[in-house]
Amino acid sequence: MSDNPLVNLEGLTKPVSDLGIALIDKIGDATGILYEPTRIKRRAKAEAKAAMIQAEAKIEITDLQQRAVRRWIEEEVQRQESIENIITKSFNKLNEDADPNAIEDDWIIKFFDKCRLVTDDNVQDLWASILAGEANSAGSYSPKTLTTLADMNQKDLILFNTFCSLCVVYLENPDVFLKSPSTFKIRTARVPVLRGSITDVATLTGRPNQDMDKFARKSKSIYQEYGFGADEFQLLSEHGLILDETYSAYSHFWYNNELYLPVNPSANSPFNEEDYQQINITGYCLSSVGRELFHITKRDNPPEYLKHLIDFLQEYYSVKIVKISKS
Repeated sequence: MSDNPLVNLEGLTKPVSDLGIALIDKIGDATGILYEPTRIKRRAKAEAKAAMIQAEAKIEITDLQQRAVRRWIEEEVQRQESIENIITKSFNKLNEDADPNAIEDDWIIKFFDKCRLVTDDNVQDLWASILAGEANSAGSYSPKTLTTLADMNQKDLILFNTFCSLCVVYLENPDVFLKSPSTFKIRTARVPVLRGSITDVATLTGRPNQDMDKFARKSKSIYQEYGFGADEFQLLSEHGLILDETYSAYSHFWYNNELYLPVNPSANSPFNEEDYQQINITGYCLSSVGRELFHITKRDNPPEYLKHLIDFLQEYYSVKIVKISKS
């Protein structure tokens, strides 16, 4: 148990694990942040400090100055409460092999500088996921990602969550996922959209030009049903969350914790190596920042979207999409 005098675990409804204590100590060492989840004590300390300042100065302060002091107290209490809420929320997100001491001090300082004004409970939960994620695997979240999240409002977050809910993901190593579904790394992820001129896309896919208008309309109708259009894609692009890249080759895709493979439409299980197909999926893809934040989004993954998407991919690429069972 930590003997750090800045740490007071009084008031928590559940005991804090050794990893939680280690995280608190690391934060305290890096920033000097006081962690006391007791609002009365926070306010009393802030008011005592203000009184001490006044007594030491031996001056009378005006009503205006008194109001300024009260405002300062309220702001400091709110900031401290936000910080402590985020720390507390992070405890149950720590893995058994987490190593809080591996987090860089500069990262911790930047983290709390960006999140200390967050009052919304859901957004605090996102920041807690990032804090725990960095403790679980140092280097998971770049300083650029912290800045991006801090600059996003509620509308931006909802929009990004929807985008991620529509993404098909190409994994770094699908075999690792099949053995341990909770573990996966993203190589690329995108919302399938027909991009470029009709002639360019027709050349890329080998389809005649006259087919492309039909497929373009069908592609557009799928994502528009979930509130996406040119303006929404542009907004996420301006935040640096997505990129307007032409295409990526997919030999599989991950969606809602399931893995799917494109195969020859005439093939039957068990499949041979020559049955597996590779398709060039066009559309807006997640940037490096977007890929980092993907893991903390609360995705809806509507089942009707997956059905429409698979129907589209099978028809457009002349393949059969099959789900692979996890071991």
